[in-house]
Amino acid sequence: MARLGVLGLLVLAASGFAWSPAPTVEEAEAVVEGVYSRLPRVAVAWEGEPALRVFRGEGCPLPPRGSRPVGVRVGGQLEVVEILAERARNEFRRVRAQEVLAEAKRFLPDGHLRVYLRVAGLPRLELREAYTLGALVEGTPRRAYRLTYLNDWERGEGGYGGTLVFYLDLRGVEPKGELTLVFMNEGEEDCVYAFGVPLEAFR
Repeated sequence: MARLGVLGLLVLAASGFAWSPAPTVEEAEAVVEGVYSRLPRVAVAWEGEPALRVFRGEGCPLPPRGSRPVGVRVGGQLEVVEILAERARNEFRRVRAQEVLAEAKRFLPDGHLRVYLRVAGLPRLELREAYTLGALVEGTPRRAYRLTYLNDWERGEGGYGGTLVFYLDLRGVEPKGELTLVFMNEGEEDCVYAFGVPLEAFR
């Protein structure tokens, strides 16, 4: 009971901090305890509708021509910890924080973030490859090093829609305030768009 009390204080204290680029075992334990409903859940990702603005390009339209982002979710290692713990719980297994944190660090290294970008209106499915996303680091875009897709892609009246998954190496970025993400879609115009992600909204 004392251990849970200490963890409870940790969860309350954690709410005042930002994204944790290199989570500790104690932080991972708070997430695992939340998954098993022994403590309140820890916010391990930020999800919302991106507030788009033109980052570069004169006369670029808003919303962009062609496809456009309609939703975004951003999370780091602790989101992976939560996913692994939820999988174990659903399979009626118990997991230790040390185990899932080590696995999360192998999948998503320290200082890395994963960005789920849900887009709509893509004319052709193969144009998913045209999306380029990065984070603004000291005024310079740092491009995502990996792009994958979820299996939620479907064709609607306005074109294809689904989720792109980008992986960002943000080592050296101070986890506070707003992180600016920049992207180009499949359009031919020289337009770069941006939106903000509040790093202080998740761990």
